[in-house]
Amino acid sequence: MVTLLSLSCVNANDSNSTDVVLEVNDDVSQESNLELSDDNEDVLEITSDVNVLETTADEEILSSNESNGKTDSSAYLVLDNDANIENVYVGDYVVWIVSVINKGPDIAKNVKVYDQLPDGMEYIKHTATKGTFNPKTGIWNIGNLSAEDGEVFLNITVKALSVGEKINKANLTTDSINLNNESYEEEEIDVLEPEDDDNDSDMVAKSLYSTGNPLALVLISLFIIFVTSIKSKE
Repeated sequence: MVTLLSLSCVNANDSNSTDVVLEVNDDVSQESNLELSDDNEDVLEITSDVNVLETTADEEILSSNESNGKTDSSAYLVLDNDANIENVYVGDYVVWIVSVINKGPDIAKNVKVYDQLPDGMEYIKHTATKGTFNPKTGIWNIGNLSAEDGEVFLNITVKALSVGEKINKANLTTDSINLNNESYEEEEIDVLEPEDDDNDSDMVAKSLYSTGNPLALVLISLFIIFVTSIKSKE
């Protein structure tokens, strides 16, 4: 009997100890879950803060680009500069032909061309198929240029005032990314000394006579009479 009672006590003690261990384990698990849950919330909060910072940074960059006039558009712009004649005389007229074309892919924003006329060339007039040109500043303000606009032209008529090599310089700018690295073009012509005045007078006289100009005929008649009278006196 004594042996049975002692075993019962041992079993009872073992059962109680097991319950205690289980209770302790449950408490540890709950505490661990709480700690993990808190850590996860912290991670979520940190991740959320990072996303907010990245979004704010992107917005600030975009705002900065807009304030600086920069855009993300890109276009392949081709600038050309030419003259309608290569050799002229003093007093002749020359037409500088400047053109720009956008080969895409995007619209080119705020396109401008600065055209510097050479010394010894007098501005007379101009025509532009797009935008406006200021002869005083030499700036051709084209504005936005798309591929659908095709090639746009600026024709500047000038008068040669002095002899020598004359170089017309054109420089292109845009607020978009220009995929073409070449944004400068120049064209050179030669201005020569005028021809002999006597030859010019003969050419003018022949021209007037061939057109049947009455004044020219009268002058020629008077000249013939004058020469004839002098010879008769001799």
